[in-house]
Amino acid sequence: MQRTRSGPTIRQFLDYYLLVLLSEKGRSKRQMIDEIKERSEGNRPFRSSGVLWPAAAEMDRVLAGLAEDGHVKAPGRGERWRITESGRQALEAHGDAEEGANGKERAAERLMEIMGPGSAKIRVLDVGTGQGFLALKLADCGFSVTGIDSGCFDYSKDSLEKAREQAREHGGKVSFRQADVREVDGSDASFDYIVSSQAVHCMSDQCGCVEAVQRLLKPGGRFLCIDYLVGVLGFQRHGFHCFLAMTREEWVEMLLEHRFANIKMHDVDDFVIIEAQKP
Repeated sequence: MQRTRSGPTIRQFLDYYLLVLLSEKGRSKRQMIDEIKERSEGNRPFRSSGVLWPAAAEMDRVLAGLAEDGHVKAPGRGERWRITESGRQALEAHGDAEEGANGKERAAERLMEIMGPGSAKIRVLDVGTGQGFLALKLADCGFSVTGIDSGCFDYSKDSLEKAREQAREHGGKVSFRQADVREVDGSDASFDYIVSSQAVHCMSDQCGCVEAVQRLLKPGGRFLCIDYLVGVLGFQRHGFHCFLAMTREEWVEMLLEHRFANIKMHDVDDFVIIEAQKP
């Protein structure tokens, strides 16, 4: 089910992107909302709610702020919002994010720092493992790792076999199997860590995934998830695809709803690591 999105992160993005839209041509608020939804249609195949639909109240708040700063001109009757010279200068100041170091690799390195020294006694579940990007790194560090993937997307159908091929070359303590985390037997609730890298944002049932993670962790176990950093930088690097990921506020709301504690966010360039603990 599609829903509108709001909150500080969405407002920060709109502060930037409404200037982008108005630099192209004048538009009404309704036209800007429709344009954002249309430009993010590429997210729909991943999740029906993946299209970015900014809440009308957030649009009003952002447009009022931009008008107060002199960056846009409020419309008269029958007119459209237009950008001012001040707004064009503000947009130019944003610039375009240069392609930096591999943020995903750096995020994985930071995640391993957070986890600390590996041990075969420490059980790790990698959800949405794909070709084993994170699982293999953790196995090389000495953790006992199980990687699972539902294989529900065309591009991921042969991923597990590729992960197994790499595992044979690594020789680490890691296994891979096709499974949906929501269907993993609850008697396996003995994982010290559950991790994920760029997988939760593609899931049709993100809430169900987080609920399953809570169920499968040991008491005191931790969940660590690498995903896109939602916002201007994430957009400049990954386009509207980054909005498949949850904002900080959305993550916190969902994690608290599922009784997680000690929630932390670690920004790593255009990625973020979400960390939470099962009490």
